[in-house]
Amino acid sequence: MSNQASALLTHSSDDCNILRQQIQTSLQRAETQRNRLKNVERRFGIVNICLGAAATFIAGQSAISDNPLIGNWRATTTVASVITLSSTIIGGVQKQLAAPDLLTEASECVAKLKALKVETISPAYEVEPVSEEYQQILSDFSKVDC
Repeated sequence: MSNQASALLTHSSDDCNILRQQIQTSLQRAETQRNRLKNVERRFGIVNICLGAAATFIAGQSAISDNPLIGNWRATTTVASVITLSSTIIGGVQKQLAAPDLLTEASECVAKLKALKVETISPAYEVEPVSEEYQQILSDFSKVDC
C-alpha cells in the first residue's frame, strides 16, 4: 500500500471516529435533557395530584360529615382554597419547566441520534451522508440540547 493511500485511510478513519464521537456526545446530551424533562414532569405531576386530592378530601369530607374538618367552616374553606391555589400554581410551573412539546422533541431527537449511531457501527461507514444527516438532526431539533 502506498503512503498516500495509507494517509487517506488514516484520515478517513479519523473522520469516522470524530463524527462517531460527536454523535455519541450529542446523544448523551439529548438523553440527559429528555430524562431531566421527564423527571420534572413526573415530580410536578405527582405534587399536583396530591395537592388536588388533599383539597378535594378536605372539602368533600367536610361536606359529607356536615362538620368542618379543620376548625370552623371559614378555616376549612381557606385551607382547601390555598391547597387548590397551590395545585394550580404547580400545574402552571410544570407547563413552563417541562413543556410537553419539548419533551416530545427531545425524545424524537434521541431516537434519530440512536439510529444514526447504529449507522456508524461499521468501522468504514460513509462519512459524508452520515455527517449531513447529523447536521440535519441538529438543525431540526435546535431547541434540544444536543
